[in-house]
Amino acid sequence: MGAWPGLEERPEIARSARDWLAKLALVAAGCGPTTVPAVLEAVLEAVVPPGVRVLPVRGGPQERRRLLLARMPGPMPEAAACLARVLREAALAPGTVTPP
Repeated sequence: MGAWPGLEERPEIARSARDWLAKLALVAAGCGPTTVPAVLEAVLEAVVPPGVRVLPVRGGPQERRRLLLARMPGPMPEAAACLARVLREAALAPGTVTPP
């Protein structure tokens, strides 16, 4: 349900899910552990199934994620331009990884 970045061993993956709620439900069903992005920390308390514990992993490699903004062609509406600006500022904020 998710391998830790930089892990040398390749775990045997019996099940996979793309949705975080589905992954947490598989953990609750006893199917195994998963990793959850730290950016979800603020909402996890409301969605973690009973019996599942979320623990921080310290000392691991820096996680890199690519975020894309999809839109229709043509002039960008002001709301979309504002969203793009906010996402760009958040991605480049101190403590984040600079783009390659």
